[in-house]
Amino acid sequence: RRLTLGLDLSTQSLSSVVIDIDSGQKVLEHSLDYLNDRRLAGFGIEAESYIVPPRVEGEADQPPLMFFASLDAMFADLKEAGVSMEEIVVCNFSAQQHGHTYLNKDAPFLFARLKQPGSGENSLTTLLKGCLAYHLAPIWMTSNTTGQADFIRKHVGGMERLIQISGSNAPLRFTGIIIRRVAEQFPHAYEQTHTIQLLSSLMSAVLTGNSKVPLDFGNACGMSLMDYRKRNWSTPMVQAVSEGLPGGQSALMSKLPSIVPPDTTVGNIATYFV
Repeated sequence: RRLTLGLDLSTQSLSSVVIDIDSGQKVLEHSLDYLNDRRLAGFGIEAESYIVPPRVEGEADQPPLMFFASLDAMFADLKEAGVSMEEIVVCNFSAQQHGHTYLNKDAPFLFARLKQPGSGENSLTTLLKGCLAYHLAPIWMTSNTTGQADFIRKHVGGMERLIQISGSNAPLRFTGIIIRRVAEQFPHAYEQTHTIQLLSSLMSAVLTGNSKVPLDFGNACGMSLMDYRKRNWSTPMVQAVSEGLPGGQSALMSKLPSIVPPDTTVGNIATYFV
């Protein structure tokens, strides 16, 4: 049989659905709650909010290592349920929008190790624990970015101009606004960042063993960095977000992956998962 696997990384869980391509029938549907699955214990998230305890009001972060562990747990459960990776011919991934991670210069090497024979003998958290420039992943619940949003809005010429370029008025949760806040608070972590990946593309990066997989424009439009008409990175927006940050515009551009259509095939499954 030929199967398709859909994965969704949400605020509370990692969920999957397996569908038989030829019959159209659902083979399996499964969800792992970050708080209720014992394999995902110990990552320090709060019971009510599913975020790590905020250092200041409005901060909302989750641990990327928890996402890696949930992916391991999910594939173990799929195997136990009789779903063979050899049967899966296509895999699609979605995730909570705006959430993102900061990968360091070692990430390309560490992710590429997932393509090597024998990599499956270790866990994803073991193999990838050294890939982060900043140990947390800010998510959509973030709201302590009013100052950064105001700065970006003013820099590009006001609300009307901002909406004209990016399609929105710099919501506090949008990735570019949070990037500016993180860079201001933790400049060393920002300087050590090699690639900024959205959570949707981060999981694709893990599955393919490629830390530089592109972003799809459907998710990139939620960053306040993309020209939503041209579907590429906007120079005025990148300038606004990076103004005064280490390395300025060129540094931020170097950290952003390319943008592709949502139906783009970004790679083959890494040996780790086979």
